Amino acid sequence: MNFSLRLFFSDAERRKQQVVQTGFHGNQRVHVVLGSESCDLDSVASSLAMAYFLSRTSSGLPGHSLVLPVLNVPRSQFHLRADVLLLLRETGIATDTLVFRDQVDLACLHGNRRLDLTLVDHNILPSTDRDLGGAVTEVIDHHQLERTASFSCPVTVETVASCATLVAERILSRAPEILDQQLALLLYGVMVVDCVVGKVTVKDGHMIHLLQTQFPDLPQRGALHTALHTAKFDLSGFTTEQILLNNMKTVAGGDVRVAVSIVYMSLDSFLQRKNLQQELRDFCQSHRLDAVVAMTISFNDQSDEPVRQVAIYSSNPLYRQEISHALLNSCSLTLCLSPASSPYKDILSYHQGNALASRRAVLPVLTHFLSDWWQREVHCGADGEDLDDQHDQSDVMISDTFPVNKESADLSDAGWLPNSYSACRHHRRRLQLGAEDYGSIEEDYGGRMMPPPPMNSLVDGCPLDGGFNQEALLEKFSRMGGGEEEQVGRGN
Repeated sequence: MNFSLRLFFSDAERRKQQVVQTGFHGNQRVHVVLGSESCDLDSVASSLAMAYFLSRTSSGLPGHSLVLPVLNVPRSQFHLRADVLLLLRETGIATDTLVFRDQVDLACLHGNRRLDLTLVDHNILPSTDRDLGGAVTEVIDHHQLERTASFSCPVTVETVASCATLVAERILSRAPEILDQQLALLLYGVMVVDCVVGKVTVKDGHMIHLLQTQFPDLPQRGALHTALHTAKFDLSGFTTEQILLNNMKTVAGGDVRVAVSIVYMSLDSFLQRKNLQQELRDFCQSHRLDAVVAMTISFNDQSDEPVRQVAIYSSNPLYRQEISHALLNSCSLTLCLSPASSPYKDILSYHQGNALASRRAVLPVLTHFLSDWWQREVHCGADGEDLDDQHDQSDVMISDTFPVNKESADLSDAGWLPNSYSACRHHRRRLQLGAEDYGSIEEDYGGRMMPPPPMNSLVDGCPLDGGFNQEALLEKFSRMGGGEEEQVGRGN
């Protein structure tokens, strides 16, 4: 039988039912190829093509695993991706043959030691999937590397325009015989859209050329790009929630969750949406988010270069200002942000001068920022207390800044500035009471947007002034001295 991509997906329903029915029983392993949670054109095509490759080759199939591509969104959200639907329709892949994240219990499979996981278009699992980390057997991605390769999990990460380029290279180098017109169109369509000026690499161009040479009947490049581009930017009839879910990724640090959404319209059009601030508040509540970063992208008639702008929403002014500060001051990212007018008090708006900086560059910045913020919050104690007990530690933090140690130096090298203040004591109190009861950031710091430099001693006006009296300090030093004498006595 001439096994094709179409037959592979026509058999997908049977394979899905086999996984569902034996989810808690059975011994057959399941090899899932999982795309990113954005579920965009690149992620979908890469996961489908890579799964097909694995099903046709012996590589990546320990014990003849059942190969299953899984699109990393609920089925109910897939209809929002008009460009993806268009390309699938052109390649003859019916959407009812696809498997979505809410249709397969990956945690159950992993708990039964039956799951192998290949990641495409992302190289690290989000915090909600952290427990699946032990199942990852391979990674193919084009984003910034955030994981370490190992013998049990080879990692292929290259800075190319699309992950589909790397998947096409894998197929052409290891199993060129499985490449037919349908599979070529699936990969070609993604590369045509992603290979824009400023992002395309030599490898991207080479893969496109190979596909065009081998399959001369592929659609004309310009016409296909226009059709997919038009479908992507057609948001007519979409609610604000649907616009944000259309291409969304989340980052988290501790209890703080931030959504970063690509919004395919201008910033002005986005801000002019009716009741936008209330809709963003409702969106955060329903999806358990603390903030939303909307990265708008649009085009004008004068240039083919995209116009990028940023809107940062949070009902909490501390989150809003901290996220803004992280994007404005990161040494590892140059967005070239300049303030833009916003009609809403809970939304900060910016023009982005660097049109080549996409979400791919922003996500690592926010990930490290939130992780560091959480570490500093934990370092201060769960309730901002017990700081006295931490004075004996070399990394003690006695102000709302980073401790000066190796860890903070490493973070500074990675692009984090030591004047970011933590959600500790004073700021946690703000989070508990709310801005209205506790005052604005500007009021807290005498009209300044950022806190004053840390003080070096317990002088009048120091944040710790009043926290200790003279008798308490003398008693603590006495106890410390007594402990040292006791240790010396034991040593003799």
